[in-house]
Order: sequence, then structure tokens, then C-alpha cells
Amino acid sequence: MDPGDEAPFPAMSPADIEELSDEAQDKQNALKQEGSEALEDGNKELALEKFTEAIAVGCASAMLYSRRAQLLFQLDRPRAAINDCDAALKVNPDSAKAFKIRAKANLKLDRLEEAHSDFQTALKIDYDEDTEEASKEVAEKVKEIKAAQVKQRVQAEEGEYQRKLQESKKAYEEGLKANEEKFRDQRMKDEEEKRKAEEERKERVRKREEADNAEPAADDGAPKAYGPGSAPPAAGTAEGSAPPAAGTAEDVD
Repeated sequence: MDPGDEAPFPAMSPADIEELSDEAQDKQNALKQEGSEALEDGNKELALEKFTEAIAVGCASAMLYSRRAQLLFQLDRPRAAINDCDAALKVNPDSAKAFKIRAKANLKLDRLEEAHSDFQTALKIDYDEDTEEASKEVAEKVKEIKAAQVKQRVQAEEGEYQRKLQESKKAYEEGLKANEEKFRDQRMKDEEEKRKAEEERKERVRKREEADNAEPAADDGAPKAYGPGSAPPAAGTAEGSAPPAAGTAEDVD
């Protein structure tokens, strides 16, 4: 039977009954006796029924819960057994029987660490060799489990460290690349500004040379300028020739 397919837990003692009357106590004792006899006869189902009826009367002892828990464990109902052991330990926190049965039930459910803890507690309260042997086997398994957990944790931490290391390396390389691109862009911008400045300078030089070459040369047919004290030539004479002397033929009408 798969432990996950367990039947519902059997009834517990009513929470509102704090003390049994003499009549109720006698009824519970009789049911417990019937359960014990059924168990001796090998009738576990009937024994379970009688123990459950006895518990339902109210104020079940830790021992009664533990007896039913042991029977439930034998019937392959470990979860129900654990439930009864929990109830027994509420009544008597020092019930070694409840710890031992719960340890076995936890072991059946592969709850090794819980089983190990219950075994160790039971041995402190009531030592016996069978429990000691069972506890050694569980302790070894728990040791292996913890070693595997430590190894897994170390591997996980190493993996996380490597992951963060790669992230840091990537961020650093991306930062370098970003700076290189930034410096390259700035260098290209500076070079572009220099190129434009040089072109502008050359353009200014070219325009100045064009302006210098475009100044008009002196034209021979244009009037000449005369300085102070000089006078233009007389009308009807060639430029630069002397005026006629007095008494010459030119004076005769």
C-alpha cells in the first residue's frame, strides 16, 4: 500500500471532555481489554476498532494513543501513526514509546532527519538495543544526506560565484567598449572640427587672393591725376609740349 493512499485518520478523544466519570472510565477500560484480546488473536482490524472506541470515550492516555499508533504502523498507515504519536506526546512529552513509533513511521516515509531526531530523543528517555541499532542506520543515512547537501550547496555557491564573476567581467568589458566608443566619437568630432576650421581658413585665403587679383590696373586712356602745383596742359597742345614763343608765326592772324 502506498502511504499516500492512507485511509482517513481514526477518531481522537473529544477535546471538550476533561475528565471521565467512573462509568465512562469502566467503559474505556473494557474496550481497551477487548482490543488487547483481539490483538493477541491476530485480529488487527478488530483491535483497531476497539482501541478507537476506547479513545473516543475521551481523555485517552499517552499509552493508549501509542498502542493504537503502533497498530496503525503495522497496518501500513504511517501518517495516521504519526498523528497518534503527536497526540500521545501532547499528553506526555516524555513518552519514549511515542517517539520510537514516530521515528519508525518517519523512516517509512523517508523523513530521515525527523526519524533520526525521534530516535535520539527516544534513546535519551528509554534506551534499548533495537532502537540503538535502528538509529545507527538512520544516522548513517542522514550523514550521507547532509554530506550530499553540503556538496550541493558548495557547488551551488561556486556556480553563483562564477556567474557573478562572469557578470562582472562582462560589465567591465562593456564599460571599456563604451569608453572606447565614447573616446572614438570624441576624437572623430575633434578631427571633423579641425577639418572644417582648416577648410574655412583655406576659403578665406582663397577669397583674399581673388580680391587682390581683381584690383583694376591703370588704364592709358583714363584721365591722369595731377599733383599740387601742376596744371593740365593747355587746350590744343600736345601733352607735354611747350607753349609757342611770342612773335612766332602762330601769333600772326
